[in-house]
Amino acid sequence: MSFEIKHVFKADLPTVFNMWVRPDRLSKWLGPDGARMTFVSADVREGGSARWEMSTNDGLKKYGQLSYKIINPASHLIYIQHFCDKKGRFVKAPFSATYPDYLLTTVHFGKEAEGRTGVTVKWEIFGEASETERSTFLEMKAVMRSGWTASFKKLEKLLK
Repeated sequence: MSFEIKHVFKADLPTVFNMWVRPDRLSKWLGPDGARMTFVSADVREGGSARWEMSTNDGLKKYGQLSYKIINPASHLIYIQHFCDKKGRFVKAPFSATYPDYLLTTVHFGKEAEGRTGVTVKWEIFGEASETERSTFLEMKAVMRSGWTASFKKLEKLLK
């Protein structure tokens, strides 16, 4: 059970890759329209982790953590993500008590043409999940697509 989305950016692969692994850049484009994201901590290396804070238009503050598994600048980035509280302790997703606890995120980067980079993001439920959590994940695919599309539009603007 997974969610997948692909986009092609008008930029070379190293530039696009850096927009994902540099917290000062990632925080400028990731998240829904109107969101403000900052990193509380960032140790972006294999085995490292990063913790973020996001304020959204609904007035909520959300916190999350990324645990980096593989960082390959030539092709992909793999991390596990989950929501947490301000101190980094695991919490259920603030928008749904039945959303899966952990997601495995795989981002593939590939040269599409001269000066263009294709990015494919894949989300998979990681670890144990109830049938209800799996159903919630499936039901939220349209929301995920909308969120990623908005983020990709912001990233396109930054790459110009």
